[in-house]
Amino acid sequence: MTQIHVTADTDVWTGASTTALLCARAAGSAVVLSAGSDDVVRRLEKGGATVVRCPMGGFLASLNLSRALRHIEGSAFEVYVHSPEARPTVAGALRLVGRSEPMTLVAGRPMPDFPPVEVSRPASGGEPLIMWLGNITDKCGLREIIDELGSDFADRPWRLRVVGQGKARAVTPILNRARSLRINDRIEWAGYSDNPYALMGGVSAAIVADPESVVAREFAAASVPVFTKLSDIL
Repeated sequence: MTQIHVTADTDVWTGASTTALLCARAAGSAVVLSAGSDDVVRRLEKGGATVVRCPMGGFLASLNLSRALRHIEGSAFEVYVHSPEARPTVAGALRLVGRSEPMTLVAGRPMPDFPPVEVSRPASGGEPLIMWLGNITDKCGLREIIDELGSDFADRPWRLRVVGQGKARAVTPILNRARSLRINDRIEWAGYSDNPYALMGGVSAAIVADPESVVAREFAAASVPVFTKLSDIL
């Protein structure tokens, strides 16, 4: 049985590509079918995945995907969709694929095990180092975190490490807000990393929007305490 793990990430790596990669690694025989850019595909391949690349947008998305599925080697397949928005496209492609070998679309979004990762622990007695990880967008919640740190917790010791990237129209207002609150010197803007674990060393706590998210599971794999409220950290 060959597993096919589908991720519709394009220019930006998200949790869908993370879970697709981990599932493919854990399987005996697996392929990651990716709509990603060169950088996304390169990161998947660097992680050890066999990658088939295929666009998943536009009027011909299901047809293009069926053509890609037609050429994956194997005698029986289980298809897992890690990007929920791509499930209708994948279902349409399976109706068009025309293979004699069975291809089963597995229900739900798979969530793999996250292998433990060892990172350095924070020094005792130091100011708390909080980490935020993700893609910076208008709705990612980072602006609200900055606001809260600069108003409710400005008089307390803390540092914030921001790991992620975004378009200028989303990032610039957040940077400006941190400057206006006079807390920018307490924030480390680390940018994008294809190995977020490398930046978790010395982190006291992680701040996330969803405790069940892929990002939260990555922090947990590194034994970094995960919180959804700054008040529970500070």
